[in-house]
Amino acid sequence: MTWKAWLDGHAYDLETLGELFRAGDPLVAEDIPDGYYLKSSAMQDSNGQPDHNAAEALVRRVNGVGRVADEDFRPVHLVGRYTTPDGKTSVVVSGDTAEVRSRARVGTVLIDGVPVPQPPPKGPRYVALAAQHPDVADALRVLGQPGPLDWYDIYKAWEIVEHAVGGWRQVVAQGWTTRVDIERLTASANHPGISGDEARHARQPGAPGPNRIMTLREADGLVRRLVANWIESQHSY
Repeated sequence: MTWKAWLDGHAYDLETLGELFRAGDPLVAEDIPDGYYLKSSAMQDSNGQPDHNAAEALVRRVNGVGRVADEDFRPVHLVGRYTTPDGKTSVVVSGDTAEVRSRARVGTVLIDGVPVPQPPPKGPRYVALAAQHPDVADALRVLGQPGPLDWYDIYKAWEIVEHAVGGWRQVVAQGWTTRVDIERLTASANHPGISGDEARHARQPGAPGPNRIMTLREADGLVRRLVANWIESQHSY
């Protein structure tokens, strides 16, 4: 017996997860008209009952995959409702404000009229790797938190990748980014002269030049790409 844990979030983000986790375990799917749900054997305790703490941990990891795969992704959350195979449910009601966002759906590719099979979705592969690789698990946990990323989160994710590959020079050698952008990222994360009270340090020597500045939005996009490239480089999974 595998429970369904119902999800809440913007349609854009739910559709993104539905594509990333369209097959395998964990699975994210839509059940019209009820909405999207997450299904995984990892959300059950030893008695076959839903384990909310395990579900929360899994959703955070799933959200981390969403942030890695899509720079516009925003985390979704559990509503506290679980459905059993026989249809019994426990319900917690929540609501949200409306916002219009849209994403292009992946259509069926045809060659000479014959459908081309889609590659397997990334989501379950990433979650499986996180179960084996503590660095991947940490990166997805940092990126999968409910709120927007700040400089502390971004720098943590950067440090995980840098450490995992053996230093920033290896990151550059892989072609994932440039030395200049790494310097802009680290300076902007640390220097209060660039990021004010949001910076990781209260005092830093020297006045930052304009070529050392990176906005929080730019840094958010950069670190997502770095984590994505690093995970994809793990050929063993």
